Amino acid sequence: MMTEANVVEELVEFTNILLAGVGLIFSIVSAYVVALNYFIGQSNFSARLASFAFMSLVLGMLIMVLLGAQDAHMGLIARLQDLEAQHQLTAAGRTFLSNSTPEWAGIITHRRYSIDDVIRTCVWTGLGFVYFGLLYLTFLHRWTTDVINVAIEGQERRK
Repeated sequence: MMTEANVVEELVEFTNILLAGVGLIFSIVSAYVVALNYFIGQSNFSARLASFAFMSLVLGMLIMVLLGAQDAHMGLIARLQDLEAQHQLTAAGRTFLSNSTPEWAGIITHRRYSIDDVIRTCVWTGLGFVYFGLLYLTFLHRWTTDVINVAIEGQERRK
């Protein structure tokens, strides 16, 4: 059975996984946009389709990792709730539990959101916007070659 210390340690590790996943998504998307600018954007449709399919596969694998981490996170929060019901939480455990407790009132819906809800919504909404942005950039945007030609001239030999 997990103690509070184990749960808190795992929650900190979850935050590290989330940040690493978001950073990895930014890196992969940035590299793909650079590739679009320099060679994929001017390629034929089948090359762009294959590139987008590969990008979708990579992002899909990252989504599966994030979904697994999200499920594990929910299990850890449930364990903290069990410990709270038994009055065994310290201040640190209550602080982690409060992140998942709805406290923020929604502006439009008057619903309450937890910090975890807001972060989860931002990650999934951002990923959706990024994916549809890549879809647009891959198939609809008209890329122009903007590479600057640079000529290197040889210097006269020294005598």
